[in-house]
Amino acid sequence: MKRKIFKVVPVLCLVLLPWLAIGALDEDRALSSDAAFPLSIKVGVYNGDGASPACVTETFEALRIDAEIIPSLIGPNDIYTGGLDEIDVIIFPGGSGSRQNNSLGSGSHGRIRDFALVEGKGIVGICAGAYLVSDSEGYPCLGLIGAGTIDREHDKRGSALVEVSFTEKGLKIFPEMMGFENGYIQYHDGPVLVPPSGPKSPRYDELAVNNSDVHQTGNAPSGITPGKAFLICQEAGKGRVFACAGHPESTTGMRWMVPRMARWAARKELIPYGDDVTRPQLGKAEILHSDELETELFWKLFGDDPGTKIDALKELREKRYRNGFRWAVGMLRDSSPDVRGFAAGVLAESEYTAAIGDLEVVIGEEKDDACREWLQSALLRLKRMVDF
Repeated sequence: MKRKIFKVVPVLCLVLLPWLAIGALDEDRALSSDAAFPLSIKVGVYNGDGASPACVTETFEALRIDAEIIPSLIGPNDIYTGGLDEIDVIIFPGGSGSRQNNSLGSGSHGRIRDFALVEGKGIVGICAGAYLVSDSEGYPCLGLIGAGTIDREHDKRGSALVEVSFTEKGLKIFPEMMGFENGYIQYHDGPVLVPPSGPKSPRYDELAVNNSDVHQTGNAPSGITPGKAFLICQEAGKGRVFACAGHPESTTGMRWMVPRMARWAARKELIPYGDDVTRPQLGKAEILHSDELETELFWKLFGDDPGTKIDALKELREKRYRNGFRWAVGMLRDSSPDVRGFAAGVLAESEYTAAIGDLEVVIGEEKDDACREWLQSALLRLKRMVDF
């Protein structure tokens, strides 16, 4: 099937056309206006073995962008004892798809499949979660979306801020991307999604395609990731399934994509979000990450020189390493007020709302007046993203 990549040049599309596009789509229109559907959307983030704690936290925090989404954590015991009845969408986050499958237990696989296929609810798989919901031959998956995976023997292929091109269908769900030739989203050892083997045509809709060649580690061969599906979705029985090969939940400026995926999966209205979080313009070019450089920058966060620490945080931020904002949380408790203040700025710019609690604590202990102002400014900026 011929792939159609949609590229738009006019800048005027940035504000007006995206939401005219959403309004024109009957197939993706809101169901929230129907009295049979409650206003709130209950979304559970899977929190069992195989779900990376950082990915769980960041997925949960991305959902908080949406005032109508009620996020929660749902574990394997919850699912086994009927907890799926309490939610509209479940998200399987990054980590390990096979370990998530194992922690669920085969006795829960039917419950999860029925959740979508029979009960008409939504499932989202992000990175490892995309592996889990795929239909990959020889892999312990749930077979909920018509996509296979290839080159799993080189799964540890590296991380990057990858360049993706949105298809015409993708722009219907993510119209904010209409004014941009490409988008840029974090990727870390994610699945290489392909149509399933066999004579059947793929049933999934391709929403975005990976343009970047990620093969820095694990002796991964070149030429595998370019042109492969990055975002896909599919009607699954009475429900819907969404899969993403990367990590929008940890991509500054693109975290809004996660609640949008949940809304689509739940058949709810696709609403816009604020310009404090909807910032695709931050992505300028792909960045292939280096594990060696990341490790080197981490070790510069120790020692007595505040300037060295600040320079390391600055480089982590500029090169878009996900660990940069994670490590910045600890730097809020650094002995230097300059480092504490700079770390707060990194967290605010990175939209790292998971640090709100840390900021509240350190502000209460801060003795330096100038630093306290930086900390409070960062806290207010982050709170505006999630307080309604």
